[in-house]
Amino acid sequence: MATKKIEDAAVEVETAVTSHDAESAKVISTYSAMAAGFGLVPFPIIDVVAIAGTQYKMISELAGIHGVDASKERIRSAVISVLGGGVPTLLNATVLSSLVKSVPVVGTYLGLALLPAMAGVTTAALGRAFAQHFEAGGTLLSMDAKVIRAHFQAEFEALKEKASKKPAAAVNDAELVAA
Repeated sequence: MATKKIEDAAVEVETAVTSHDAESAKVISTYSAMAAGFGLVPFPIIDVVAIAGTQYKMISELAGIHGVDASKERIRSAVISVLGGGVPTLLNATVLSSLVKSVPVVGTYLGLALLPAMAGVTTAALGRAFAQHFEAGGTLLSMDAKVIRAHFQAEFEALKEKASKKPAAAVNDAELVAA
């Protein structure tokens, strides 16, 4: 009888973890697509602000899925410490892709080619890093920015490589998240 209760509890925990994984993947996929869409906004800097807001909202939802308390200030601080602390080239590339849009005619096309892909991959990698942190029982207060940054960079490189192997139109956001 006790063995049956333990087995039932194990199945319940396993189901909850699987449910968290599935919910997290869906949230990451949705917000990655939204961020890529905001990369198409033709106005420099406004696109980057919209992408950042999308990332904050995604992390808020991921925190909610895992029962983690997440105020706007904590999320903003966590994202800045992960993205800003060790990935200046990524941020420079994103801002540069946005600013390229201000160059007449050619800039718009270059910006439209670069920023959506960069925004989608960055958002997916960021979501995966935070989802893994939350899944391991971490919170925004207990996070080690260096560890999450390393996970983010590994995810970013893997997703970027996967995205570069397919034509842009053939890359499915769900595939990026599931990779």
